[in-house]
Amino acid sequence: MPDSHQQKPTSDISSASWRPKSFAAGSAQSIDGTSSRGNSSSQSVPADAPRPLPKIYDEYYDAAKVNGMLHAGFLVRGVLRINPKNRTDAYVSLDESPGVKAMRKIPQLIDCDVGSGNDIYICGDSCRNRAVSGDVVAVSILSEKAAGHVYKCNRLREDKRKDKTTKQRKDRLARMSNEVRAAASSGVDSVSESSGVNASDQINDTGRNIPKLFGTVVAVIAHNTDRAFAGVLSSSPPPSISRHQLFLKSLEKPVLWFKPLDMSIPFMYVLADSVPAALRNGARCHYCTVRMGTWLATEPAPKAAFVKDLGTRGSIEIETQLILEENGVCVDPFTPDVLRCLPKTPWHIPPIDLRSRTDLRNACIFTIDPSTARDLDDAVSCCELPNGNLLVGVHIADVSYFVQPKTALDREARKRATTTYMVQRAYPMLPSVLCEDLCSLNPGVDRLAFSVMWEIEPRSAAVLSTWFGRTVINSACKLSYDDAQAVIDGKQLSCAAPCFEYVHGRPVPASPGRRHEIESSIHTFYWLSKAMRRRRFDEGALSLSSVKLSFELDDAGAPVDCWPYPIKDSNRLIEEFMLLANMSVAARIEASFPDASLLRRHSPPLQRRLDELCQQLAQTGIEINPGSAGDISKSLEEITDPDLRFTVEEMLTGPMQRAAYFSTHAIKDKSGYSHYALNVPLYTHFTSPIRRYADVIVHRTLEASLAVHGNHVISDHPLLPRYYSPYFPRTPAKGSLTTSPSKARALLVPNSKAISAIAHHCNLRKDAAKKAQEACSKLFLVNYLASMERKVDRPGVITTAVVTKIGMNGISFTTPSFGVDGTIYMDRLADNENSVVSTNSCTWKLHLWSVESAILTLVWKTTLPNTVDNLADSLSALVIDNTGHSVRRLECHGSEETTVESMHIFDKITVCLLPETNPPGLNIKLVMPSLVH
Repeated sequence: MPDSHQQKPTSDISSASWRPKSFAAGSAQSIDGTSSRGNSSSQSVPADAPRPLPKIYDEYYDAAKVNGMLHAGFLVRGVLRINPKNRTDAYVSLDESPGVKAMRKIPQLIDCDVGSGNDIYICGDSCRNRAVSGDVVAVSILSEKAAGHVYKCNRLREDKRKDKTTKQRKDRLARMSNEVRAAASSGVDSVSESSGVNASDQINDTGRNIPKLFGTVVAVIAHNTDRAFAGVLSSSPPPSISRHQLFLKSLEKPVLWFKPLDMSIPFMYVLADSVPAALRNGARCHYCTVRMGTWLATEPAPKAAFVKDLGTRGSIEIETQLILEENGVCVDPFTPDVLRCLPKTPWHIPPIDLRSRTDLRNACIFTIDPSTARDLDDAVSCCELPNGNLLVGVHIADVSYFVQPKTALDREARKRATTTYMVQRAYPMLPSVLCEDLCSLNPGVDRLAFSVMWEIEPRSAAVLSTWFGRTVINSACKLSYDDAQAVIDGKQLSCAAPCFEYVHGRPVPASPGRRHEIESSIHTFYWLSKAMRRRRFDEGALSLSSVKLSFELDDAGAPVDCWPYPIKDSNRLIEEFMLLANMSVAARIEASFPDASLLRRHSPPLQRRLDELCQQLAQTGIEINPGSAGDISKSLEEITDPDLRFTVEEMLTGPMQRAAYFSTHAIKDKSGYSHYALNVPLYTHFTSPIRRYADVIVHRTLEASLAVHGNHVISDHPLLPRYYSPYFPRTPAKGSLTTSPSKARALLVPNSKAISAIAHHCNLRKDAAKKAQEACSKLFLVNYLASMERKVDRPGVITTAVVTKIGMNGISFTTPSFGVDGTIYMDRLADNENSVVSTNSCTWKLHLWSVESAILTLVWKTTLPNTVDNLADSLSALVIDNTGHSVRRLECHGSEETTVESMHIFDKITVCLLPETNPPGLNIKLVMPSLVH
C-alpha cells in the first residue's frame, strides 16, 4: 500500500480527521481518516427521492465521543479477530490502558484479569458492526442482560442447524436391531438430544461455555482493508443478502457478488461494468481480486472495487499468486524513487565510517544459516579473555545505515514490513542489492554491523557485562547448520566452506589455524548454549514444537520430496544467542526510552480454554499443570512418547495467544511487557533487520541510546582497547538512562504514537506473511501427495494420525509425519460410504455412533467379513508413508455384518490423505479398520 495509506496511530483520534455523517454515500471514513467504510450519509434529500433504506447496523460513534468514552473508561480499544471457521464468533483482546483500568468499575470487569488473556466476545454480525479481522475497533461492553439476549439469539440460530443431524441419528437408532444395540454396548443406547450437537461446536470449540465478556463494536479506529481479497464472482446474491429486497431494488446498476476465499471476510458487491466480460458469468474456479470500499449501515454487504483477474485455479503458479494477493504480500518491483536511495555499486565503506566504528575485522566472526540463505543478517564470535572468561559477540547487519528515515526506501520497507518466504522463492522487504549484498554479512568482505558483546563466566554461563556498539566486521566463513552440526558431532570443518582471515588490511584464504579457531568456537558455542538453554528452561521458559515441512523441487518448480524440517543442536546454538541479544537490547532501549520503545510481548494463554484442555488431558491420564509457562514445560518433560508429546504440544498451542509488537507508551503497567513463553520481562526483535522492519526501528532506537549515553567506557581491554566495558547492569537504576523527548526527536527516534502505528502494522504484516507461508506449504504438500499418487496409480496416501479431540459428531486429529490437522465428521461417514477407505473385499458403512466419557463408539456394517489377509492385501495396494509409527490392534466384536470400535483420545488411527489440486485441498478419509497394527 502506498505511504499515503499507512494506518494512523490507533491512539490518534482527533476530531479534525473526522467528519461524522457529512459525507456523501461512498465517501465514509474511519476514525483514522482512511477512506473506506463508515456511517450512512445524513445529507438532506429531495422530497421526491426514494424512501431511505432501513438501517441494518448501528451507526458508528463520532471521534469526539469515542475519545471521551475511551478516556472515561466506558469503551475498550483493541484489534478484532474473527474465527475463520465460524465467522459469527469474533474477539477483541483487552488493551492494558488507562481506559481499561477505569473500566474496572463496570461489574462485568471486576473479576476479569485484564491483559491476561481475557477477550471480549463479539457475537454475531450485528455486534461486529461491519468490522473485519485486523481492524482496530472501539468496543462497548454489554450488560449481563443484553449479553444473555445476544448469546441466546445466536445459539437459537445454531440449534436450527443441529436439528437435521439429530433427526437423522434418531431415525438410524430406530432402525437398529436389538442385536446391534447389544453389540454397540450401553454407550450407544444413551443417544439423546445432546448427541446431535453440530460438529463445529465440539471440534472447533467455538463457545460451548458462555464467555465472561460480551461487547459490540461502536467504531472502527483503523481499517485493515487496504489490501486485495481473492475469491470468485457470481451473478446471484447469497441467501444472506437475498432477504434484503429493498437494498437489492435500490441498486441502480447491475452488480456481481464476490465470495472471498477467506471465510472471515464478508460477501461484497462490485459493479458489473467494471469487471471483464469473461468474468461476468461467474465461471467456477475462475478467481479475481477486489478491494473493499464503503460499507454503509443501510447495506447488508460492502461495496468493492474490482482489481484484477487471477485466472483459473489449479496450477502452482496461479495458486501462489492467489495466496500472495489474498494476504496482501507486495510482489511489485521496487520503484525508481526507492532505487535512487541505494548507494552506487561497487560500494566501499567510507573512511569516516571506518574511523567512527569499532574495527572487528581481525576477530574470528562467522555466520551459521540454512544452506539456501542469501540474506545473512547475523554472525557470531567467541574468544577467551585473559581472566578466563569468554567474550561472546552477536553481530547484526547494520541495515539502518542504508535505510534512512523519511526516505522512499524507508517508506517502502515500512509498507512491506517483512520478507515473506514462500516455498519456491522469497519476496523481500528490501531491494536485493541490500539484502543479498551490501547488508548481507557475506564472507571475505567488509560489512557494517551493530554488535552486542558479553563477558560470560564459562562455568555458570552467567552474563557479567554487556557492550553495544556499531562495528565493522569481515566474516571468516559462511556455514550451514549442517556444517556446524558436523563439527559438533566431532568432524572437521567441511572444506566446501571457504574460509578467510584478515591479514594486513585485506581478507586472504584462511590458514589451518583459523579453521581450527572456527571449530573451537563452534564447540564453545555448543556447550555454552546448552548451559544457557538448560538454565532458561529451569527458570520457567516454554517451547511448543510444530511441524515445518521442507521440500525438494525439480527444475520446473514441482515438489519431488517432502520431509519435516529437523531442528538440530546447531539451530538451538544460534537461537540461544539471538534470544540473548534481543533481551539485552530490549532492556537497553526501554531504559533509555521508556515511553517510545518498540518491544515484543507474549500475553498469557486464554486461561479458561487452557484449564478446560488440561481437564480433558487429565481424563486421559496426562497431567499438565497450567500454573505458569514453566509448570507446563515441566509437565511436558514427563511425557516420554515422542508422538504423544508432539500431539500434546500441538493441542496446547490452541489456548496460546500470538506474540505481538507494541509501544511502551500504550501499556502503562510494565507487567504487561512480559513474554509468557520466554518468561522474561522485556523482549524485542533486533537480530533480523534485513527481513523485519520492526528490527530497523529497534536499531535506530539503540543508536539513539548510544548517541545520548555513549558506551559508558570505564576500562581498557587488550582486545577492545577503547570500547569494551562492563557497562550494562542486569537491573539498571530507575530513570538512570531516561532520554529527553527533545533529544529523541533530534535523533529521529519515532514518537510514541508513531511507534504504536508501526507496531500495529508490523503485527498485521507478520501475521499475513505467516498465513501466506503456511498456505504455500499446504499447496506444495498437496501437489507432492498428488505426484505420489501418480507414481503408483493408486488413490490416496496412507499415514498415521493421532486423535486429539472427540466430539459428539466427530474426531480431530494430527498427522506427525506431515503436520496436517484434520477433522472427520461422523454424520458424513454415515451419509456417504465413500468417506471410508475399505478393504478390497468389504464395504463399510457407519450406522451409529455415541460419545460417553470421551470415548467414541462406532457401529459399522460390512457387506462381507473382513480378514487380516484381506486388510494386508488392500493396504499394500496403497502408498504407505515410511514414518514407522506404531499402532495397536482394535478388538472388534459382533457378527459378520456388524463391527464395533471404541476410540479414545490419543489413539493412533490410520487415515488416507486424498489430494485435490483444483482447487488445492486434502480430502481425509478413515481407513477401516481404523486402529490396526
